[in-house]
Amino acid sequence: MLETEVSFVDGGRDVRVSDGILVEGLPGIGLVAKVAVAYLLKNLKARKVVRFYSPFFPAIGYISEGKIIFSFADIYVAEHDPPLLILYGNAQPSTSYGQYDLCTKIIQVAKDIGCSTVFTIGGYGKETVSEKRTVYCSSTDEELLERWMKVVDGVRYSGQIVGAAGLLTVLASEAGLKNFSMLVETAEMAPDFFAAKRAVEAVAKLLNLSIKIPSAEELSKAYLLSLMEYEAV
Repeated sequence: MLETEVSFVDGGRDVRVSDGILVEGLPGIGLVAKVAVAYLLKNLKARKVVRFYSPFFPAIGYISEGKIIFSFADIYVAEHDPPLLILYGNAQPSTSYGQYDLCTKIIQVAKDIGCSTVFTIGGYGKETVSEKRTVYCSSTDEELLERWMKVVDGVRYSGQIVGAAGLLTVLASEAGLKNFSMLVETAEMAPDFFAAKRAVEAVAKLLNLSIKIPSAEELSKAYLLSLMEYEAV
């Protein structure tokens, strides 16, 4: 049966951290996670460790200035206290089996590296959104949920979380890892840079990151630059 290929970069198999936090940034509603995590990569010292190729990624070929961009998901390790494992990619599998296969391998690799907590980000599509952009939080750990929800000034979420943002949380729990999911209100636009800005603010607070919080316009420019740096390879 077809399955996700795990491809470590040179030396990637030997990378180990202690009590690392995986921050998910795969494309989803409003591209909130992808844009926010791309900004983190631009502002943190990070090293790519492993790339995941899934045969269940959408059958779409992306072209940038004549170069083919393959569908992928990468894990970078960033120097921080605690260490960060940054999951960044340009696609999610288009089938349920593919989602489980990819996310299971991501959790396995992250745990082997030394991840102890999985933090996912996503968009929560609404017809009307608040100016501040409400953050909806969930976790299988009640104590962690209460504590981190206060830090990001969020509210409890009830409902479904489609794709990696929800599945990684559940699989993390089954693997004995702490977990936290954050969905940001997003309007009918993609990318939604206002929602992504709110996500950056929340992540920076939660992880004590010393990074500049960008305006939506600055975030837009940074994201376009990141596409050339992290994807057109």
